[in-house]
Amino acid sequence: MPSKAHNMTTGSIPRHLVRYSIPAIMGDLFQVTYNTVDSVIVGQFAGAGALAAVGVASPLMSVAMFFIIGMGIGASVLMSEFYGAGDMPRLRRQFATTLAMGAAFSLLIALGLFVLTGPLLRLCHTPEAIFPDTARYLRVVALGMVVTSLYNILAAASRSIGDTLTPLICLVAGSLVNVGLDLLFVARFAWGVAGAAWATVISQALSALLCAWLLRRNEPMLFAGQGDFKPDRALFGRTLRFSAPSALQQAGIYVGKLLVQSAVNPLGVSAIAAFNAVNRIDDYALIPERDIANGETVLVAQNRGAGKADRMRWGFLAAMALEVAYGLVVSVAVFALAGPLMGLFVDPGEAEVIRLGTRYLRLMGLFYILPGITNGLQGYMRALGKLKLTMVVTYGQMFTRAACTFLLIGSMGLDAVPLACVAGWVMMTVWEVGLMIKWRKNGHD
Repeated sequence: MPSKAHNMTTGSIPRHLVRYSIPAIMGDLFQVTYNTVDSVIVGQFAGAGALAAVGVASPLMSVAMFFIIGMGIGASVLMSEFYGAGDMPRLRRQFATTLAMGAAFSLLIALGLFVLTGPLLRLCHTPEAIFPDTARYLRVVALGMVVTSLYNILAAASRSIGDTLTPLICLVAGSLVNVGLDLLFVARFAWGVAGAAWATVISQALSALLCAWLLRRNEPMLFAGQGDFKPDRALFGRTLRFSAPSALQQAGIYVGKLLVQSAVNPLGVSAIAAFNAVNRIDDYALIPERDIANGETVLVAQNRGAGKADRMRWGFLAAMALEVAYGLVVSVAVFALAGPLMGLFVDPGEAEVIRLGTRYLRLMGLFYILPGITNGLQGYMRALGKLKLTMVVTYGQMFTRAACTFLLIGSMGLDAVPLACVAGWVMMTVWEVGLMIKWRKNGHD
C-alpha cells in the first residue's frame, strides 16, 4: 500500500492543518470513546456507584498513561524535524530509541500503579462504598499499561510524519471491539467495573498490534535502512530532554484533575458521578482544540527542520484562527445542550446527578475559547523546542485550578469546580500571550 506520510514543507498551510486534524480528531474521539463507553454501560447496567468508581480511578490511570503519551509527544517533535529535513537514518534511530524508552518506563509505571493502588485511593479520599470496585478497575488497567503505551508511541511516530489515518484506523477497530466486549462483560456477564477494565485493555492491545503491522507495511521508511532501526545512545539524552518535560506536563494535567477529584469525592456519590460525566463531555469538546495544536506542532517542526521560517509563522497564524473559530462554536453548543448531554451518561431517574452536571456545564461552557487559544500557543512553543516552558505554564494552570477548587468548594459545592477551571484558563492565557509578545519584541521566533 502507498505511504500515508504527509510532508508539510510545501503547499497550502490551512489545507495541511485541516488534512492532519480531521483524522486525528476522529481518532481521539474514538480513544475517548473507550472511557465513555465504560461510563455509559457501567452507569446503565451496574449503577451510579460503579460509575463513580470508574470516575475516581480514571484520573489516577490517566496520570500514568499520559506520562507515556507525553514522552511520545516530546520525541515526535524530533521525529518531525528529522522528517522535514529528509534525514531518514536519524528518523529511524529516533523512533527505535523512543520505543525502547517507552517500554522501560511503562513497565515501571505499571508495577508502581499496581502495588500502590490502595494507598493512592486512600490519598484521594475514595469513599468506602466504592473502594473495592475502584481498586479492582485500577489494577486491571495497570496490567495493560505496556500495550497502551506501545500504541501511543506508535501513533506519535505516525503523526510525526503527517500520517493521522493509520492511528484512526487502529482506534476505530479497537473501539468497536471495546463496545462489543463492554456489552458482553458488563451487560451480559455482569462483571461490573472489572469487565469494563478488561474490555479496555483487550481493545487497546488490538489497537497496538494493528498499528505496528500497518506502520511496518505502509511506512517502511520508519523501519528499513542500513541497520538504522535501533536505539541510539547519542539520541537518548536529547530524547530525554524533549520527552521528560512533555511527559511531566501531560501527567501534570491529570495530577490537577486528580487533586480536583479528591476535593469532589467528599461531596458524595451524586457529585462524583456528575463530575465524571462532565469530564467525559469536556474531553469530547476539547479534542479538536488539542489536535489542531498537534497539527500545528508537526507542521512548524517539519518546516523548522527544512529551514522555512516564513511557513513556521504562517502555520502559527492559521492554527490560531482555527482554534478561535472552533472555540466559539463549541461554547455555544455545550451551553445550549447541557441537559441533553448529561442525559446520555446517566439514567433519567438520577435527577440530582443530571441537575449538578447541567449546572456545571453551563457555568464552564461559555469559556471554551480560552483553552483553544492556549492550545494554539503551546503547539507553537512545542515545535520550537520550548517544552520546559510549556510544562511550567501548564503546572501554573493546574495549581491555580486546584487551589481555587479547594478554597471555594466548602461554600459553593460542585459549582466551585467549573469556576476554578475558568480561573486556570485565564491565568494560562495571560501568561502565554505575555510570553509571545515578549519574544516578538526581542525579535525571536
